[in-house]
Amino acid sequence: MKCTLISLFALALLAGSSANGTAEELTGTVKVSGRDIEVQVCRQDGSPAAGVQVRLLYGRQLAVAVARTDEKGSWIHRVNQTGAYDALVESESDAEPPLRLPFTVLDAAEPATDLDRSVWITVAPALVCVAGAVMVFVIVLTRASRKGTRLRWGHVLTIAALLTAGGGLFEWSTWREWRKLAEPVIFSEPDVAAAARDYLRERDVKPLSGPLERMLAESPAELVPTQAHPLLGRPAPDFELADYHNQSWRLRDRLKRGPVVLVFYYGYHCNHCVGQLFALHDDIDKFRELGAEVLGVSADPPELTQQRFRQYGEFAYPVLTDPGNKVAEAYGVYRPPSAKKPEELQHGTFVIGRDGRVHWAQHGGEPFTGNLTLLHELARLEGRLPAREMTKDE
Repeated sequence: MKCTLISLFALALLAGSSANGTAEELTGTVKVSGRDIEVQVCRQDGSPAAGVQVRLLYGRQLAVAVARTDEKGSWIHRVNQTGAYDALVESESDAEPPLRLPFTVLDAAEPATDLDRSVWITVAPALVCVAGAVMVFVIVLTRASRKGTRLRWGHVLTIAALLTAGGGLFEWSTWREWRKLAEPVIFSEPDVAAAARDYLRERDVKPLSGPLERMLAESPAELVPTQAHPLLGRPAPDFELADYHNQSWRLRDRLKRGPVVLVFYYGYHCNHCVGQLFALHDDIDKFRELGAEVLGVSADPPELTQQRFRQYGEFAYPVLTDPGNKVAEAYGVYRPPSAKKPEELQHGTFVIGRDGRVHWAQHGGEPFTGNLTLLHELARLEGRLPAREMTKDE
């Protein structure tokens, strides 16, 4: 009896471990064709994982669709916007985080390999007309050769009418299909740049004007102090990331030239984030006057950044790609998902001195748009504040 109970207990443990291991065995792929995406989920043995829940996230945060895979382990969905997406395949075990499948949807012409089904509405009658003309010609010619007579004008006109009708239908169908190929498919997408500018106007954020020395001397009361942060006063984590030109940028190398303002943003889908980037772009000459460099960092893939720059124009400073938000995690503004908690991504702005240390930080749910505060902090680090300001701050 005791042996039987032990055996049953062992079998239960094996069954439990097998059930928990099923989630680990899930694999997935995403196929992108224009705006159509197909998520395919399989188990380790290659069999389709049917009935698995898949959530579609836009910009890693905004849920746009949720469904379960069919009997083939597949889910097909059509998205409305270009951008960076993630397909989250829910684990079958509560102890495992969801499987994340990142992918990017870019502007592309609709595939033109297959003829539109409606084209056969005109092609079919055209074929009938041509075939009818051929049949009439063959029949009339055969009868005429047997009887030794010539073709009648009525027969000639019938054949000509059929050929003209068929040719006209073919020509119109060809013109219609050519127009479809020549005209790109236009999808309605929100203007992120316009929304970003509206965000700045709502917050009364305007480009800084006037000499930099005068701005620094005034020492306005609205300067924002640094927030508490684990990296404050400590060496900034070094990193090496690429821009959309695939040019590598390393923080340690940039600090040899001067201080750095490091900005973490959600991506180009976030109008608040883009508003901060526009504000820095507008004031970039002030930052350069202090010998500082601005770096923008997000998980947006290079090809998406390139497309957005074609749409809205480039920024006057590098925008780098942080795959998987690894650098953002090192700076404490990203937390990866776990079995019990979803991922957490924050806006983050850091001022890093030539000494490689973090001297000022802001992070949270809204981007920081107080460029005057950043300039004051940079001037303090570079010894460019007026004497009374230096004494007061030091």
